[in-house]
Amino acid sequence: MIEYLRKSLPGRVIGLLILGFGLLNAATVYVFYEERGRAVRLSQMEDLVARSVSMGRLLDETPSELHGQILAAISTERLQFTLDHTSRVNPDNMAAPDHPLFQQLLASSPVNDADNSLSISPRYYWCYSWIKNLTVPDFTFGENEGRRPIAIVSIQREPGNWLNGVLMTPSSFPGWIAAVLVALALFTLSVVMVVLIVRRVTRPLAELIDATDKIGRGELDASIPLRGPEDVRRTTRAFNRMRDRIERFVQNRTQMLAAVSHDLRTPMTSLRLQAEFVPDQAVREKIIHTLDEMQEMTEATLAFTREDATREESRLVDLSALIGSLCDDLQDIGLNIECSVTERLPYVCRPVGLKRAVNNLLENACYYGGVAKIHVRQAADEVIISIRDNGPGIPEKDWQRVFDPFVRLEDSRNRNTGGIGLGMAIARSIVHAHGGDIYLQNLTPQGFEVQLRLPLQ
Repeated sequence: MIEYLRKSLPGRVIGLLILGFGLLNAATVYVFYEERGRAVRLSQMEDLVARSVSMGRLLDETPSELHGQILAAISTERLQFTLDHTSRVNPDNMAAPDHPLFQQLLASSPVNDADNSLSISPRYYWCYSWIKNLTVPDFTFGENEGRRPIAIVSIQREPGNWLNGVLMTPSSFPGWIAAVLVALALFTLSVVMVVLIVRRVTRPLAELIDATDKIGRGELDASIPLRGPEDVRRTTRAFNRMRDRIERFVQNRTQMLAAVSHDLRTPMTSLRLQAEFVPDQAVREKIIHTLDEMQEMTEATLAFTREDATREESRLVDLSALIGSLCDDLQDIGLNIECSVTERLPYVCRPVGLKRAVNNLLENACYYGGVAKIHVRQAADEVIISIRDNGPGIPEKDWQRVFDPFVRLEDSRNRNTGGIGLGMAIARSIVHAHGGDIYLQNLTPQGFEVQLRLPLQ
């Protein structure tokens, strides 16, 4: 998932949009919750101050034996009033003398300024509450069923007698958690919407990428339908035109060479008939041998140009079984082949073309190295077919040239057979049509290895 967000275009767009929506949702929830919470808390603390002062006056006008009943009747779950010997105000959270609520307390209280005190919990003090709750979350609840004091007002009635008014939280469930849950819900909804929208918008681009990859493998399928934004439509139109040009070029080239091959058959047949009347047998056999080579080259060139592998339909096959059957067939005709293929390996390919490519490489290994050892394995994102022999190898400077058509490196490996130098070229053409490549390597102290690396579809 991280690789998808980091490497692909839709993934990057999704990642950036998710980041943007996440920050926007967090800011929106923070502003809403904090502004609303600040207004509510300020109103409640103002009510606490007013009720505390009123309660002090009421207690002054009633007999002391009724104070307990009055305090019990006035107290609620949110506002609690008690008479204690000490002040319940937290010295660490004392409100400053110029605080508006403290000024309100002083203005409405009949007692001396020194006998009034007010504390406000920092966990519920505007922006600081978020920082405090997120960096040092407190999930342990104490008394009052987990409720916590928001603000405390203490008014000293006489030495050793304090009226304490406490504003408690509405429940034991921390209020900031509700805001965080809302933010997470909105963020999750945003992520789902972003993924759906981006995938829908970039779907034509994904189809274009798949079609481009298919053309690279020689699959000239039908045109891509036009849909999506106008920029994607223009790109799709250009791609369809390119595909049509490539298809026409391949067809014209194939038809031209097929016609040339067909036209050459007539003069070669005529020459073969005339050669039969040559009185000198040695000369006659030499002419016929030359005509046979010309015909072989013509047929091989035509087959190479037609690129039969790219015209074959791709289908799912067991690659291990395909290679195993090929090895059995070659062993039956006397080639020394050691096949190391055991596990089932499903793979989408053009089986006839791929079989032809591996066949060419196995025959080369047997002819030039005496024995061919083939091994098939699956890596992380590709299938690797390794073919080794015991031959002298190929000089590194000729590794690219060996794939050129009609190139025969007679000095680099012991040549025990004929051929016109198209085996390696055909093999690489077929492997390229599957989206893979062929790699060569000289072994130590002797031997040569050819690797076919085919991507997993």
